[in-house]
Amino acid sequence: MTHESPSAPVEQPEVAPSLETAGDLMTTAIVSVAVGTSVRDVARLLLEKRISAVPVLGADQQLLGMVSEGDLLGRNDADRVARRDWWLALLGDGQPLAEPLEALGARPVEQVMRAPVMTIEAQAPLREIAEMFRVYDVKRLPVIRAGRIAGIVSRADLVRAMAAMVPQPATKASLGGLAGMFAGMMKTESRPPALARSSTAPVVVAPAMTADAFLTLVTASKQAGQDEAVAAKDQAKQELERQVKAMLQEHIDTPAWNALLERARSAARLGENSFELIRFPCDLCSDGGRKIDVGETDWPTTLRGEAAEFYTRWERDLRPAKFGLSAQLVDYIDGIPSDVALSLTWRA
Repeated sequence: MTHESPSAPVEQPEVAPSLETAGDLMTTAIVSVAVGTSVRDVARLLLEKRISAVPVLGADQQLLGMVSEGDLLGRNDADRVARRDWWLALLGDGQPLAEPLEALGARPVEQVMRAPVMTIEAQAPLREIAEMFRVYDVKRLPVIRAGRIAGIVSRADLVRAMAAMVPQPATKASLGGLAGMFAGMMKTESRPPALARSSTAPVVVAPAMTADAFLTLVTASKQAGQDEAVAAKDQAKQELERQVKAMLQEHIDTPAWNALLERARSAARLGENSFELIRFPCDLCSDGGRKIDVGETDWPTTLRGEAAEFYTRWERDLRPAKFGLSAQLVDYIDGIPSDVALSLTWRA
């Protein structure tokens, strides 16, 4: 006779927490520096915290730039030669530095920081983070929520998230590589069918034929006009907010960028000396377009979202080929600046 022992309970595999957006991955313990902090103090902070970069914040805690070890050491050969001695001296005995190295260490961080900064919204999916890392060849991205920095997501954070993901049982032909991983994370949103509308027409009672009734109609017409004007302003404000929010989240991909450059080439064939790359609301700038309006040289530090990406593409790909980039206010509403345009230039 065979005796069967009761089956041992099967241990359920531990499911990793869902990591689907930049907000899920980001590091929230942000180490930052304020505008005006000396380069020497930034270097000491990087060494003390054992980090490679920090965001630079303005007086209102708004993100203005990023500064990394590479920015302190210098990006070109001349800078690297000049700053290397200062960096090594700082890492040495900490003795006071001789001029001009002392002055170099005392420079404010805004003179060496990188701006504008590539950012990503907290609700951005992982595939968008990976694409930003690939296109712009950056190691970290500040995560923005409600217009303010909420954390930082790095390449290492993305790799950890990918490694922690639990594969699901294959029910269909599986996708390979990163595409397959992200495909499993996509969710479809189901919406209930629209409610049937009543076809019953309202009963309209004709008003009395009196002068007072006519005056009531005049008053109602004027009030309706005022209400329409207020509603139109509210709608325009909401549309502006929607547009700014969208441009904070949108990214320019390489095919779209190349298509713009071909259109710029066509403009040159027609004898033009410039081509408008992008037009966007002033509110996309961190200062509402003020620095662009008055022509301050550091206006690029105010760019955000898609506009910042256009500037970064120009600075990386076109500036070395001696193309220029201009920013100007191109539209006003009731005398108030409304839109800004970034234009690629090739004037003699």
